[in-house]
Amino acid sequence: MQKTLAIDYGTKRVGVAVSRGTLAEPLLVVPNDDRVFITLLEVLAEHQIEQIVVGLSESAMAVKTKEFAAVLAKKTTVPIVFADETLSSQKVKAQLRFSKQSKRQGPIDHYAAAEFLGEWLDAQSPR
Repeated sequence: MQKTLAIDYGTKRVGVAVSRGTLAEPLLVVPNDDRVFITLLEVLAEHQIEQIVVGLSESAMAVKTKEFAAVLAKKTTVPIVFADETLSSQKVKAQLRFSKQSKRQGPIDHYAAAEFLGEWLDAQSPR
């Protein structure tokens, strides 16, 4: 199975998750600033990523997400695909509410990336 990086794009932060076989693991949250692409390229190299899955929702953010992915595509040869990430953040918030991390502080963007990456990996698996 290819090593896959998931990106949950946001105007302030970018959540990143990686695949470990058929499992998705939250990796980090990157500030969406002038170093975001440098950091992502470092992650691609460090983890020997073979494909990128960018989460795409049906909101107004879809246009900005596609623009972000287009810039990233110009900086790497790693193929980029899009996956539905609608409600991934809400699912993560619900899961955290019912876990010991219900009082967790801080961003959850990398967990949201892992959520939609897991769903995408499941959809790619032969049945």
